[in-house]
Amino acid sequence: MLHHHHDAKAARLSSLPLFRNADRTAIRHLASATDEISVEAGRNLICQGRHHHEAFVLVSGELRVLVDGEEVARLDEGTMVGEIGLFVPGPAAASVETATDCNLLVIPYNRFDQVLDDVPTLARELAIELARRLRNMDIEMGPRAAMAAM
Repeated sequence: MLHHHHDAKAARLSSLPLFRNADRTAIRHLASATDEISVEAGRNLICQGRHHHEAFVLVSGELRVLVDGEEVARLDEGTMVGEIGLFVPGPAAASVETATDCNLLVIPYNRFDQVLDDVPTLARELAIELARRLRNMDIEMGPRAAMAAM
């Protein structure tokens, strides 16, 4: 039973764009560093302007993203939030709360650092994926907007 649960976490993680190029060993390490939690509707996961210490992968349910108290997006299954903080700690640019009851994978930053120490190839794959995102942002919004987002 436990093995199947671990495989399900690994499958969810490997389906995320951020981890799409990571090898199975890296994904297995990452899956072992994550916890699965259930959170009821209306709970804050990330507060704008505050430091937070984990990233979340939405397994089921829906999240709301708010900037200055105003909803700017709704996110559904397979979305990851808080991932920038995995690399660069700092205050959150937006708040994220559960719009419905949600199941989430939680990746604590300190455990993520340990995974990067254990599986150095993962850091390179993630750097490539984040650089690809930045390039796409540059193309879609123009260089000035992409620089402002950094």
